[in-house]
Amino acid sequence: TEQGHGLEEANVQIHCAAPTGQAPLSLYDMTDDIGKYQFNNAIPIQCNYTLTPLKDNDPMNGVSTFDLVLINKHILGLQTFSSPYKIIAADANNSRSVTTFDIVELRKLILGIYSELPDNTSWRFVDKAYQFPDANNPFQENFPETKSVSNLQSNQIDDDFVAVKIGDVNTNNIPNGLMEVEERTLGTLLFDVTSSAKRSDIKPGDVFTVDFTA
Repeated sequence: TEQGHGLEEANVQIHCAAPTGQAPLSLYDMTDDIGKYQFNNAIPIQCNYTLTPLKDNDPMNGVSTFDLVLINKHILGLQTFSSPYKIIAADANNSRSVTTFDIVELRKLILGIYSELPDNTSWRFVDKAYQFPDANNPFQENFPETKSVSNLQSNQIDDDFVAVKIGDVNTNNIPNGLMEVEERTLGTLLFDVTSSAKRSDIKPGDVFTVDFTA
């Protein structure tokens, strides 16, 4: 992750366009509990290969109403995000922009209307070596979500990605089982409040129902 934590149980595919006379090769590995994967002695010399990571489960990991508050502040320009990865995380509907519609989609996820985001995966991955031309607009060009290497000649140990949890802009997700859950008994608990009564119509002594959702 951007914070340097390994993401476990991500599927990594390597597809190798082998040298002339050899069949193409596709292999899979799953990252371990510190986010490592490896293909030991499996890829032939002179291979042109592409790595593609994927993890699309547990969409609620790290996502809360507080993220919606922060996304809204970013949209209004009151408190913009400090990194391109947080902007990518805020783009819940994968429209390559951050708008109020992303808040609507994440709210549906939080309220259980969605079991997963319909237009995005739970995690996105960016080639760690990639430099954003404009850190304030990571969508200026298509950032690489795969990594390709031509004419393999030796061991590759730097084929790394930055994992981005979609919807989690305050980065409090739990990417692996080795991390301890953050203590959250202190602080502010945010509620969504809905009521059919209009504030202007409420008079002292009126009785009506208000639904609170933590």
